[in-house]
Amino acid sequence: MISGWDIGGAHVKVARCNSKGEDFQIIQVACPLWQGIDYLEHAIETILLRLDNQNDITAITMTGELVDLFSDRQSGVTQILSCIANYIDREQIHVYAGHAEWLSIEQASQRWQDVASRNWQASACLTASYLEHAIFIDIGSTTCDIVAIIDGKETPKGMNDLERQTTRELLYTGAIRTPLISLCQTAPFNGSMVHLAAELFATMGDCWILLEKLNPNSIQDTSADGKPWETPFCADRIARLLGTDSGQAAHIQWQQLAQWFAQQQCHLVINAILHVLSLHNSLPANAPIIGAGIGRFIIKMCAIQLNRPYQELHNLIAIPQPDASDHAPAVAIALLAQQQLT
Repeated sequence: MISGWDIGGAHVKVARCNSKGEDFQIIQVACPLWQGIDYLEHAIETILLRLDNQNDITAITMTGELVDLFSDRQSGVTQILSCIANYIDREQIHVYAGHAEWLSIEQASQRWQDVASRNWQASACLTASYLEHAIFIDIGSTTCDIVAIIDGKETPKGMNDLERQTTRELLYTGAIRTPLISLCQTAPFNGSMVHLAAELFATMGDCWILLEKLNPNSIQDTSADGKPWETPFCADRIARLLGTDSGQAAHIQWQQLAQWFAQQQCHLVINAILHVLSLHNSLPANAPIIGAGIGRFIIKMCAIQLNRPYQELHNLIAIPQPDASDHAPAVAIALLAQQQLT
């Protein structure tokens, strides 16, 4: 058996398959890593208890090294791998470094720059093995990755996060955790443009729940005020940005306001896609957009506006579970390990 681990700053995702790359088990466990390494320990223990996968070929990718628990990214990579090695035999662990290269824990600690935040490359590499030309996009709870695929190979202009944020191949906007105040400073309400409080009162998760694009029961993240994700609480949080209470307006007004924020986010993503396309003039106009992540409904909306064909990753790679698109890097890292390590 093969387990692909994607260790993020807010969640740990694991995809487990057999030696043929079939019969997937895919899970996600909340892991607010910025609060302490013990949260990662608890997440690992939970996963091993549920999957009994401590003896699997273990393929690792990560973005969790970025959290402010660690003094720098090198320290983050080293401590995350050290934590994993407390539970899984080091001989079983293979760390993804891109370009079909796998490192031991010792090698990965030395070559941490080849390891840090490479989960997007695993997903794009897998997609490139199925399509000659495409635009791979993954929108998760926090970020959006946009990677051009040309001639059957992922062709990013940037490799590390700084480069990718510069090229807009990495966009810090997601379906749940993005603060609404990061998208705009004013919003229409009762016929006026209201200046918003510069506080973390509400996030995009509140908007997409009000618009019935996200299921409140599927969210493992904590809301801005720590209260549940049901629609009345979502409206409360958004109203707080305007300095009022949700009971002061009809429910439809909060839905309309949520739609405003949703459009701001879509515009942000579309502009980033167009920026990336401008870096790759050889990409055909009919190259499809391949969507992944829990926010891929946003990608579909953008694809329609851009008049591009759209397909979800799990359909492309013929895995019946939509979870394979939800947690694309974990699935990709498992399949790449199955192809390259077995």
